[in-house]
Amino acid sequence: ALCAPDSRAGREAAMLITNNFEAHATRLLRAENLQQRQQLVMEMRDSIEIVHTAEYGNFLRHLFPAFYQLLSEGTPQFSEGPEQKVRNMLLEVLNRLPNNETLRPHVPMMLSLCMKLLETDNEENAVICLRIIFDLHKNFRPTLEREVQPFLKFVERIYRGLPNTVALLFSDKESAASAGPGIPRTEQQHAAEQAQARVQQAQARHQQLVQATLQAQQQAQARAQQAQQCASIAQAQPTQAHQAQAQQAAQAAR
Repeated sequence: ALCAPDSRAGREAAMLITNNFEAHATRLLRAENLQQRQQLVMEMRDSIEIVHTAEYGNFLRHLFPAFYQLLSEGTPQFSEGPEQKVRNMLLEVLNRLPNNETLRPHVPMMLSLCMKLLETDNEENAVICLRIIFDLHKNFRPTLEREVQPFLKFVERIYRGLPNTVALLFSDKESAASAGPGIPRTEQQHAAEQAQARVQQAQARHQQLVQATLQAQQQAQARAQQAQQCASIAQAQPTQAHQAQAQQAAQAAR
């Protein structure tokens, strides 16, 4: 659940974009520099309580296409900077949108966007994409039935590639630890810590993907069993009806 911003800046940001979504989206796309775009995204993030009002539909209608364009056409960043901050905040806003019927028309594009970024963007943004994908599959399951298999295939690729990834990261760590005397020890330690952090991130992401796969498989099995039960009931009902008719006919003949 999201809380309304308590600060005056948050309230002013909310007033700034309410009933003016189209103009705000235009400004977002035509920002003269990254700093200006970052400020606009911060205003939207600070006024996120709007999505819990009747204005949610207008918010999505005008601002989601702008978000989609910036994230899909922009270049993924692998170092800190204004552009990475903008991309990260845009994804955070998407992650905080209520998963209700108002969002449903935008779900296919949002899922497609997150699947793309999951494979191309940096670790921090990919984790947010995972959260969005999980929420969409959980709340819009029938609509996204066809999209489950591509996601499972992606998980399988990650799972198969994990040993090589971990081996590469540990190799980086060992190389840093065994570096020549020309590198100060503090720099060696820093390189080793970074390598260890990457290993832990890869393992954590792998665990998330494995859990998501198992959950999706269990849900698919449950739906298949439910469908079989419904089919069995449907087949049994005509038979029971025929038996009842036969019994009535026999009683009438007596």
